[in-house]
Amino acid sequence: MPAASTLAYVVVAYFAIVLVFYRDQDQHWFWLLAWTISVALLMKLCVKTRGASVPFIRNQATLECKATIRACTEAYEADHARRAEKLFAVGIVLRRLEGAVMRAHRRSGVVAFLSHRRREVRVYAGQVVAKLREVEAALDHSPHAEALSEIAGLAVTIAEQHVNGHTGALLPKPLLEGMKPVRDREVLRVAAAVVLIAGSFVGLASLGLPDIATVTAGTAWAVLILMVLFGSNCTRYLPVFELFKRGP
Repeated sequence: MPAASTLAYVVVAYFAIVLVFYRDQDQHWFWLLAWTISVALLMKLCVKTRGASVPFIRNQATLECKATIRACTEAYEADHARRAEKLFAVGIVLRRLEGAVMRAHRRSGVVAFLSHRRREVRVYAGQVVAKLREVEAALDHSPHAEALSEIAGLAVTIAEQHVNGHTGALLPKPLLEGMKPVRDREVLRVAAAVVLIAGSFVGLASLGLPDIATVTAGTAWAVLILMVLFGSNCTRYLPVFELFKRGP
């Protein structure tokens, strides 16, 4: 979970859950102080752990390429009874690889936030994702062995180029000619999730239900929202709920 997303969840969910539940109490300053301390500690923790997490984050695309190659290999070697299950797994890892490709230029650490280069590499990343989706679609109308081999070959090329620091050349450009870039909508989905989850808790709190019922229903609704917005990748965002558990 990116630090910025975690902080956003803390800020919005705290006010939506804690302050709403205790709106009838007089000590609002106590909860505001607790929220301030929590955010400060979380920010300090993010700074302290940044050094250890940066190498992992920067190499996320390479790790996803490895997972894709492994999934393709398992699907290629699977018997008829398990072929459908393994092909489904290939689709899941490809979604993760797509996300890593779209974020590679942001995580590389070599492209400044306001640099004019960001737009070009973002468009290029969208073309790479479009190519991956085109090859994946071949699983529905071409021999599985050929399609899986091509997917694995693309993943190998992406991994090699990414390790060499060529974020803007993950695949040969002639291979991407005519590809319409896929837009990166993860930030919008995260923002939508924050707003919908916060709104659901506020709405449930206004019904006057017991706190335990409100928290239970709100958590279930939040998980459903994450599943709708992020699909199989929603599990990456579930640990954030640990931050909102009440003490004994």
